Amino acid sequence: MPLSEPAPPSAQWIVDTLSTVGSRPEQCPKPTLATLAVLDTDGDSRAAAFWLVDNVDVCVVTIRNPIATGVTFIPIDDLTKERPFPTDSIPNMAEYIVTAFPGQVDGIRVVGSPDHVLGPAHTRTVDLGDGKFVTFVEYRIVTPQNGDDLPLSLCPASGECRDAYIPRLVTDTPEPSPRNAP
Repeated sequence: MPLSEPAPPSAQWIVDTLSTVGSRPEQCPKPTLATLAVLDTDGDSRAAAFWLVDNVDVCVVTIRNPIATGVTFIPIDDLTKERPFPTDSIPNMAEYIVTAFPGQVDGIRVVGSPDHVLGPAHTRTVDLGDGKFVTFVEYRIVTPQNGDDLPLSLCPASGECRDAYIPRLVTDTPEPSPRNAP
């Protein structure tokens, strides 16, 4: 599904990487610059991005070349209602976390335990049609070596904060919804 603001030409390396990845779920079509939204990137080897399959489902990718590339297919509503989920989880490395807020949400920041938060939250609001908007959020954290929970919240400029931490034991991709079932 094309976005009103396509990814810049500098994101072509992400599209190229996803063109060669055999682990992309079959529900995830190959992205293009017109369909890709980049949440965070270093420009050539690390990125977090997403592309809409339609106005109901989304594919989320994290790239850490040459270590790993992970693509997850998930209903957008699951991202707005469930706990955030890590899109990758490599021991002793930062975890990319992706979630979404319904509507146009501004000023989202990660609050609490600053020693474990790597940089600011990155956001992108997209129009799903029929007046429905969703704001995707990506942030990175380092989980404590001892497995302790982190008191982290995602707080918009106005409105209620929500839990932003995924306990170490909950690092798998969410269970597939009926739309995801094979």
